[in-house]
Amino acid sequence: MDIREISDGITSLIESATAFFDGAIADCAEEPIEVWMNPHRGRNTYWEKLTQENCQLSQKTQEKLLNVIALIIPTLKSSPVLDVSDEKDVGRCVKQMRAALKLRRFRSWDIEVLHDEGTILGVTPPGQSEDECSPPADARKIFFECAEQLEGITQLLKITPANMPDGVLGKNPNLSQSYRPNTAFIMMPIDSESPENEDVYAAYKECFSKFGVKAVRADEIEHEDVITKRIIEEIRISEFLVGDLTNERPSVYYEIGYAHSLGRRVILYRKAGTSIHFDLAAYNCPEYKNITELKSILMKRLEEATNRKPEKG
Repeated sequence: MDIREISDGITSLIESATAFFDGAIADCAEEPIEVWMNPHRGRNTYWEKLTQENCQLSQKTQEKLLNVIALIIPTLKSSPVLDVSDEKDVGRCVKQMRAALKLRRFRSWDIEVLHDEGTILGVTPPGQSEDECSPPADARKIFFECAEQLEGITQLLKITPANMPDGVLGKNPNLSQSYRPNTAFIMMPIDSESPENEDVYAAYKECFSKFGVKAVRADEIEHEDVITKRIIEEIRISEFLVGDLTNERPSVYYEIGYAHSLGRRVILYRKAGTSIHFDLAAYNCPEYKNITELKSILMKRLEEATNRKPEKG
């Protein structure tokens, strides 16, 4: 894909949107203050004030927006420096921009787990809406903030595999700019006197090694500093993160929580019968009955994540 085509599309989109919002602001300039203050305004309060010409211009601008996104998405998927989080950003931008062109406000919310002292009472599912109207000036601001973000992503799309050092083309979709390729950090209970925990850790290391990935856990990290600081660093720069919730260790929950705060995706597992605290109740966490089953489900997961076949032997 020629990035120039995307850049030209964004330029045309901005020009069209500028003309629309200028007209919309003029159309709504005489709105009485009591209408603006009314909390029961409908979603089309401002849209209904537009001239037919500006309504048509909005429709054409929305079409230009969708055409630009249709160019960006496939190019983004093949980019060596952009990932799933960038795809989500683009998706959020297009929804906000499209709502703004209809003089509406787009809102979205994540899943919410309702709990009381550790007891899960229910789950409020994620959702989104554009049921609120938006004054043209506010809609314009949101639109052009999103357009600026799309321009920034387009600049990154200019970076091709030929410009990248070896090893940066891994398929893990959730990496920081400074990650260390072919590494995995295992967050799990550590107890040298527990043969079962050691067997589980050995299984993780064995599976990752078949894909050319070196896996370590906290007790294997070489350090001359506070161990917690080194753990934090491993979470930040490792290519893959695994969290084993068996034994429900607070330290493991803390490490997984920190990873999530960075926007990192953590592969979660637990031994059958392990309870999940409300903090992670909404996340996928497959159970394994024994080491054999753990290896089986992990190997399938890694084959998908790395887009590689495991080494034989």
